[in-house]
Amino acid sequence: MAAGTTSELDNRGSDRLELENSGGKHLELDSDEDRFLSAHEDTFSLNSSERLLSLEDVTGDDEFKSEVASLSSSSENSENLRNSKQRASTTIPNEGSLENYDVNSSICFPFHTMSTLPSIDKRKSLNSSPIKSRKKSASGLSCKCKFAEGNLTIPYVLERPIAGTQVKLCQLDQKIHDTWSYIDPSTFRIRGENYLRDKKKEFASNSAAYCPFGVDVFLCQQKINHIARFVKLPNIDSTGKFPSILIVNVQFPLYPATIFQNETDGEGMSFVLYFKLSESFSKEMSCHFQESIRRLIEGEMEKVKGFTMDTVSPFRERLKILGRVGNIDDLQLSTTERKLLHAYNEKPVLSRPQHEFFLGENYFEIVLDMHRFSYISRKGFEVFLDKLKICVLDIGLTIQGNKPEELPEQLLCCIRLNCINYADYHQIAVS
Repeated sequence: MAAGTTSELDNRGSDRLELENSGGKHLELDSDEDRFLSAHEDTFSLNSSERLLSLEDVTGDDEFKSEVASLSSSSENSENLRNSKQRASTTIPNEGSLENYDVNSSICFPFHTMSTLPSIDKRKSLNSSPIKSRKKSASGLSCKCKFAEGNLTIPYVLERPIAGTQVKLCQLDQKIHDTWSYIDPSTFRIRGENYLRDKKKEFASNSAAYCPFGVDVFLCQQKINHIARFVKLPNIDSTGKFPSILIVNVQFPLYPATIFQNETDGEGMSFVLYFKLSESFSKEMSCHFQESIRRLIEGEMEKVKGFTMDTVSPFRERLKILGRVGNIDDLQLSTTERKLLHAYNEKPVLSRPQHEFFLGENYFEIVLDMHRFSYISRKGFEVFLDKLKICVLDIGLTIQGNKPEELPEQLLCCIRLNCINYADYHQIAVS
């Protein structure tokens, strides 16, 4: 079910900046005098000898751990399969088998077989193709078959993979590439208790409604909405009022942005973040925030007071993205890029209208669609795309508080992504 309109929320306590393109689509940001830098400006190093966490390190109850472990129990002989497939010049994976996963301390992780063209051959291929066909290959990555050194390499397609097994988990201080880590909610700045009077933000409480348990990265020919249908989710008890699993599907385009924004679908990738309901949810989340989560999930409408007349707006338009780059100094940015990143780093962004929502039996999926972002935002991301594999990203979600009783804001979820090289990941079967 989709939610998202471009009607403005007219609230005396919140100002916003808008980035608009000629198509009228925009991003909305909290207008705030202060520019807050990341609380974790860590230097980044690659250390392949560092230990990756196992299922035992994932916080949560034993029932959840056993559920994930049981899903991966059929993949014990994957190491032999890996060796035999690496010896083959042509890789044709068995899409319907869980043997395509490598087992590491009770968690299944996929091995990667996708190869890329040498840079010279890649340029020749792009330059010799018509302009229209060249457009979708501008990212330097194609989901289609590739010829490399005379051998045909068939893209690896995952058939209903276990949710959250594509990207490994590591401790926050280890800084290993292609991993995710827990991040304290208290490192994010949100609207404080007196924000409507003094416009000041403060650090959030050190608790979130949902805690992370896995990350997937999928390449795709077109956007995949309601991606929960194509992965195996843990069977977590959902007898309470709230879904036991929260899925955040961040969709990134890998084709060039156009000024008239004619194309909003095409080749891209999905960063799929999985969270489970916190065991201390009822104790640490305020009654008002619990009510806001319920209204978000159920897609309620709300009356918004205006200067001339009241309007009705979807409550889901209050969903707010908290994003920041945690290692700006490591990115070797130009002066202009550095100024731009410092100006907008950690600036909250309302996800409307570029979002979709899907409610399942025990999960709630939020789709954040960057394909529909403004031209300016898309162009900025294109410049940033090459640096994604050396970038530490902290991502959080909250629900904007527009009334005194809804403040201070609290975190819906948060996670850290460590230097994700999307070219190393695979497609997912959607049929």
